[in-house]
Amino acid sequence: MKGFKILVIALLALLLLLQIRLWFGDGSMEDRARLARDIDAQQSANDRLDARNEVVEREIEEFHTDPEAAIEERAREELGLIKEGETLYLLIEENAN
Repeated sequence: MKGFKILVIALLALLLLLQIRLWFGDGSMEDRARLARDIDAQQSANDRLDARNEVVEREIEEFHTDPEAAIEERAREELGLIKEGETLYLLIEENAN
């Protein structure tokens, strides 16, 4: 009977240790939840970078197919340049104050 009590105590102690490891140790439920959050955040970052890469690939393709038009488009968008003979109309909004 005494051996049975020792066995039960030992099994309960083992169960307690396993529960502690499950909830607080390496590979615990919290670790898994944190890793899942990290994976989701990294996947979102990867998706944004994939979208940006697609834009860059399209721009590169434009430079390969028609470099003059691609350069003109960039000059207009980024530098605000206009062609000779074009008229620039600058509209200025007045402050409501």
